[in-house]
Amino acid sequence: MEHTLSRSVIETDHKLESATTRASEELAKHRWHWMLDESNPKRVNFTDYAKAVGRSRETVSRYARGYALYLEKLETPPRGGAWSLQDAIRQADNSAERQEFNEAIAQGSGRAVGQVARGDNRVRTNEIIATAKERAERRGTDPVEEARRIAEHTRKSRESAQRGRERKAASRTLRYVEIEGDLAGAQRRLVHALSVAQDVGFSDEEMELIRDSVAKIRAVLDLIDLRMAGDPDIDWDAELAKLGES
Repeated sequence: MEHTLSRSVIETDHKLESATTRASEELAKHRWHWMLDESNPKRVNFTDYAKAVGRSRETVSRYARGYALYLEKLETPPRGGAWSLQDAIRQADNSAERQEFNEAIAQGSGRAVGQVARGDNRVRTNEIIATAKERAERRGTDPVEEARRIAEHTRKSRESAQRGRERKAASRTLRYVEIEGDLAGAQRRLVHALSVAQDVGFSDEEMELIRDSVAKIRAVLDLIDLRMAGDPDIDWDAELAKLGES
């Protein structure tokens, strides 16, 4: 038996779609009710509904199927925890197999299942699924579980690398502070030496010793400059030995 949609049903669809959040529960529920809700004897098929409201069949069916999936997941929560309605709408375009993989990858990666289903970094997701299937065939295991493990390993590796970068940055900051402090202290002592050197009648021997110390200080400053530049071709132990610091 064929049914037609009343003007009020069509106007409600347009009104809800124009709301700030296009994937609102009200719009999805409205479309689900008029296309998939078995308790509604006046429901119509996807094509008739889309034609009546002037929207594509793909769009209206995605909302309706997404809401149906959302209701289903309220009864049987997906892997990785609770879903949002938008997650369900994005999942609705995928096959049952792909939905399982999306949930597993979301659980392992710590990302929202809607992001995975939407196709964020889609190439990587496809790679995970392909690798998971290959591993499962070789090991006789569940490909969906293999996908979760791969995503989890990738996430942990990424987090470990980030922690390594953070430790390196923290170490660099501490070394910078230490070096800056040493140089500032050396500058203060040299300025003090400059101030007390005025009008002093040093002997030739004393002047020779002072000049030798100044030369070594210059050499140390040159070495610091080279080390900061990352020069790899210097035997630092030998250079320090020349300065009597080994």
